[in-house]
Amino acid sequence: MDPGHGSSLALPDGRTLEYWEGGDPGGRAVVFHPGTPVSRVLGRWAHGAALTAGVRLLSVNRPGYGASTTVTEPSLISVGNDTASLAAELGLDGYAVVGGSGGGPFTVATAIADPTNVRAIGVVGGVGPWRLLDEPSMNAEDRECLALLDAGDVDGAWACFRAQCDRDLGDLEPEAAADWVLSGDASSLAKDDAYRAVWAENMRVVLSRFDGYIYDNLAWGGDWDVDPRDVGSPTVLWYGTTDAHCPPETHGRWYADRIAGSELIVTPSEGHIDVIDGHWPEVLAGVLRIWR
Repeated sequence: MDPGHGSSLALPDGRTLEYWEGGDPGGRAVVFHPGTPVSRVLGRWAHGAALTAGVRLLSVNRPGYGASTTVTEPSLISVGNDTASLAAELGLDGYAVVGGSGGGPFTVATAIADPTNVRAIGVVGGVGPWRLLDEPSMNAEDRECLALLDAGDVDGAWACFRAQCDRDLGDLEPEAAADWVLSGDASSLAKDDAYRAVWAENMRVVLSRFDGYIYDNLAWGGDWDVDPRDVGSPTVLWYGTTDAHCPPETHGRWYADRIAGSELIVTPSEGHIDVIDGHWPEVLAGVLRIWR
């Protein structure tokens, strides 16, 4: 099966945005914001589902991943604007946006940045403002880094997260780094050899420089510069009952309470990875069903 192809474009301010394209080139377009730390590579996992659904799938590298230019000031809306620029450059006549895990906030940002052209969005196990939603004892080290951001010390926050990355991932090969990310998830998909192989390829990109990983953590871990209440696109939210990272009763409900008319679908007995990458046929069918 053709695994799709990679490409890039120059944004209006001269930065580079790298993306992958697969699925059906003649189909309706769906832009995919992968999770964290996830590059455009994970779009390949959905290639077969997109082909079957008749969807042209575009998976983006946000700032700092792969060849996409690093941006030091974290922002959700700026990534939404970048996505709108990609759609305009490709001449998309309307498109949907799907975001998994850490890609969820950027999906919301895209709908807000490009309200006329975004016809539907899907948030799949999407992270909300976790410092407000999770127990205060969780992720103490991340909270310390984000406290620097709150105080206006952007450089210090970057350095804080970079030190974590260097410590946890700096000496790992891609396969071991994939194990490090996936080992804490109870999902059955995390044990699938083909899926793990795609993840190893993804981590090869992530390990080449940690800028994308850090940018994501700062953008959705810090104060959001978008409000989901401003989303006007039809929206479906997918969460799993055993997702310890983004539980439906906190993260899922937070989105559902703010996006008017959104549909919250909760799947029983599924963890984070199974939710975000185990239901691509249903997710694509879902956003096509609500396409306005």
